[in-house]
Amino acid sequence: MSDIPKKNALSRFFQNKRSVFKSLQEMDFERSEKRLKMLLEAEDGKLNYPIPVFVPVLLIWLFAILFPLVMIIDPGYMPGNGINMHGLIGFYVPLIMTALIFQLNQKILAPHCIFKKHYISYFVYNTLVVGVALFIREVSLFIVDRSPNDGIAFFFTEYCFSYAKGHFSAWTPITFILLVSFVCVICVVYHIMLRQIIKAFIIREQKRSRMQYELDFLKNQLSPHFLFNTLNNISALISIDPKRAEKSMTQLSSLLRITLYQTSDEFIPISEDVEILKKYAELEKLRLDEKFDLRIDVQIENPDFKIAPLISMPLMENSIKHSIGTQGNDFAHISIVQQGNTVTFTAENSNHPRKSKNNSGGLGLATFKKRLELTYMNKYDYSVEANEETYKCTLVIRD
Repeated sequence: MSDIPKKNALSRFFQNKRSVFKSLQEMDFERSEKRLKMLLEAEDGKLNYPIPVFVPVLLIWLFAILFPLVMIIDPGYMPGNGINMHGLIGFYVPLIMTALIFQLNQKILAPHCIFKKHYISYFVYNTLVVGVALFIREVSLFIVDRSPNDGIAFFFTEYCFSYAKGHFSAWTPITFILLVSFVCVICVVYHIMLRQIIKAFIIREQKRSRMQYELDFLKNQLSPHFLFNTLNNISALISIDPKRAEKSMTQLSSLLRITLYQTSDEFIPISEDVEILKKYAELEKLRLDEKFDLRIDVQIENPDFKIAPLISMPLMENSIKHSIGTQGNDFAHISIVQQGNTVTFTAENSNHPRKSKNNSGGLGLATFKKRLELTYMNKYDYSVEANEETYKCTLVIRD
């Protein structure tokens, strides 16, 4: 009964630390992505050849195996009689066998036996591996120790696993068994951790793919919404002033041409985004009263500062739409300020809210909020101040 509370306490500990480990894992993923991007950016393009994944792993094992040899063949390290082949074989056979056993367990035995609950098979296979490793050790030592008259029969009858020659003792198999057991434990733990990391990475990439798909969908949804509003404005002008309607169609054509080629990118320079907003404002002026006060104030420190295309368009649309009333003195003042790594978009207008008969009026703003969250997660602030006379919204984006 005492083991159950301990188990529950351990489970609670890991459950409480789950969010901490998840944050550390995400930080590692982001760090690795940044390093990879830096390497790709620094690459000159001369070396561009596909390399199998096993090649770097093979190089690591070669380094681990060959580096000690540098010390062993150093005359200052092994003075006197020179290299002792017995010691060399005694060092390298377990090392090489450890590498092979690790790879065998990690690639074949652990996934096909441990994770499929074939524990007896796993024990039998590793027992055979220990036997093979010990036999290879015996063959290697025999090649060094044999005299010209010693043949295969002598090896099997008097040398192999024999205490008489002094190369084999009870500690030899015990040492190999302990070594293989230790390697097996490490391999199983390593495989479990590797599976969890790969699983977390795949889930992360699937989530990002879904977010990117949703973001692309929202961007495609934004353009039809903008087009719908503008065409409504132009259709209202056709019966009132055909020449102004014709002029507005030309401006709309120019604007659509720009949005077609520029807003398909994930980010565009803020100067280009402001140019689109100004063209939209010009189209809106065609249907507004001459007394309507529409102003756009732009202060840009860096024209090449990147921003998501048309991210602030819904705020501008709503600012103009809800500023039109019947009492006059209507206005919409738009301010765009870029300084350092921050962009501040402010829209202040006379407040004449409308009750929409359908959901189309809220489509642009709903799309805006969803897209803002997907593009600038935790990197933006959006606030609204409203009273009976004015309505003011402020969007601050930090890069």
